Amino acid sequence: MSVFGAVKIVLLGDYATGKTTLKRSFMGLHLDERYMSTLGVDLATHKHIDEDMEITFQIWDMGGQKEYKEIRTKQYVGTEGGLLVFDKSRPETFANLEEWLEELNSSISYKIPLLILGNKHDLLEYEQNQLYDEQSKNFLNEFKDKYPNIELIEYFSTCALTGTNVYDAFLRLGRIIILKKSDEMKI
Repeated sequence: MSVFGAVKIVLLGDYATGKTTLKRSFMGLHLDERYMSTLGVDLATHKHIDEDMEITFQIWDMGGQKEYKEIRTKQYVGTEGGLLVFDKSRPETFANLEEWLEELNSSISYKIPLLILGNKHDLLEYEQNQLYDEQSKNFLNEFKDKYPNIELIEYFSTCALTGTNVYDAFLRLGRIIILKKSDEMKI
């Protein structure tokens, strides 16, 4: 088993998209049914251990309200990867994804991997989910090379309440960051 240090990842996206619930689900914590908005930034750590690796995630859960933009932009420094979250039941959160890409891209001066998560798929019918999944993949392809500091990698359809694809998304990002760090050490 390979042991890696901490990796800093950010959870970003509009308010009430389920970022905090995704984080809690990944960490194996009790999911609170009451909505409590993240004020500014919330930091948590979670150690993942499996037969391949040991990695500590520093998860920076960014408050999605516009009034926290100045706070967020200062916290992006040192970020090694991110999960950009939208709420499949609120189309405006998907429409705002590009604003989040612009904010993150202008706040860092190096390239990081970013995954897009379409959360709350449990609130939609199958056909609606399929439509969002297709739109999200198109978005990924359309904006893949637009931002010099962001490498759009992959899209996951998630449900924080049931845990669907949550662990997979976090681990995928963690493995990408570790591979990137390993490649940089070889240079």
